[in-house]
Amino acid sequence: MAKMKPKIVVISGLTASGKTALSILLAKQFNAEIISADSRQVYRGLDIGTAKITPDEMQGVPHHCLDIVDPVTNTRYSVGDFQRDAYRIIDEIIARGKVPFLVGGTGLYTRAIINGYGFDEQPNQPRYDVLQICLTPPKAVIAPKVQQRNEERVAQGMFEETKDLLARGVSTDFLYKLGLEYRLNVRYLQGEIDLATYYDELYHQTMQFIKRQRTWYRKEDVNCTHYLTDPQDYYTTASQLIKDFLA
Repeated sequence: MAKMKPKIVVISGLTASGKTALSILLAKQFNAEIISADSRQVYRGLDIGTAKITPDEMQGVPHHCLDIVDPVTNTRYSVGDFQRDAYRIIDEIIARGKVPFLVGGTGLYTRAIINGYGFDEQPNQPRYDVLQICLTPPKAVIAPKVQQRNEERVAQGMFEETKDLLARGVSTDFLYKLGLEYRLNVRYLQGEIDLATYYDELYHQTMQFIKRQRTWYRKEDVNCTHYLTDPQDYYTTASQLIKDFLA
């Protein structure tokens, strides 16, 4: 008889789709710990621009893979690094008798765990039994949230955060490679674009990024992935899916 694989829950989906808020509700219900699957939130000091969850928003739910790399070193954190760290943390969470939740919108990170990516020409070796809940609300729902989120983050001090990063020695090249907010923040701070252009470009570039995310998530494994499109039904549907999966 084949040995049963440990179970993990993945909450993935589009930028501004509501992954963070949903994951907290569900993590509290199912005694879970959360591993962040976001390629930019691993860096310390990149908080506002990455919409990183705050300690208050965590509501006591343990989080992992946040603030683990110093951007001053300009060290890139790879998908292989993430897979190594996530495997170790998942096993530790399971050993504590809790449920591992993998939460984030970096599709390469989540798929590296779901499919058990092999590197250096090694075959894929999936380690876990996976339930993936993928949030893909329509553009009409996402677009106003993106607009609001951009304005809120500027008001919260996103430009000041970028100034501090540069003052600490984080290179403009590093911030440029992070794309979206940080690239445009640098361009605005250097006087290359005015505020109106900044908002316009950030909105349109974010919506283009979300379009690419939609294409990526359409190719997920249908055997383990459930797509949720209505935010009003997220919690009820996801809660039932997880109950059935863990039973």
